[in-house]
Amino acid sequence: MVKPNPQYGETVYSLIGSDSKKISFTVYQTEINEKVLRFRSDSTLPLKEQLQMAAIILDRIKKDLPLNSFKTLSIGRLVLAFGTDDTFSRRLTAAARSASPIPFARINNAVRDIANRDMIYLELRDLFAKYGIAIKISAVEKVLVNEDGVPYDCITWFSLTEQKDRI
Repeated sequence: MVKPNPQYGETVYSLIGSDSKKISFTVYQTEINEKVLRFRSDSTLPLKEQLQMAAIILDRIKKDLPLNSFKTLSIGRLVLAFGTDDTFSRRLTAAARSASPIPFARINNAVRDIANRDMIYLELRDLFAKYGIAIKISAVEKVLVNEDGVPYDCITWFSLTEQKDRI
């Protein structure tokens, strides 16, 4: 489904999964956000199935806009990014546990570096690679830590760049 909203300067491309829940990508027609692609999901499906749906949506977006025109992907909070599937959040926690202690003053940069080093978003990387786009976490904010002080969640932003070699 494609739902333009001129009042907000955005278009939402979405699909309803077999669980009757929606996943979507939003593209913007506003100058400040025109190169941003926003992903949202309230799905209860496993990550793999959600990413299959995401590929269908990206194929649809590609009919309207070149995917390499987007420079940023926003997925919101890591723990909620894929509905009830918290794979990326669990991977972040595991990676952070094995990392050196993180100084609170550098927590955003440290979490970004840990997530990129341990490639906690492997499936997203592979999805975008099919479209000739390289993806990398460019920034995180509002990091949450568990009772042991280990990061498990953050608002996550990815940079999208044209990829020379497709995988």
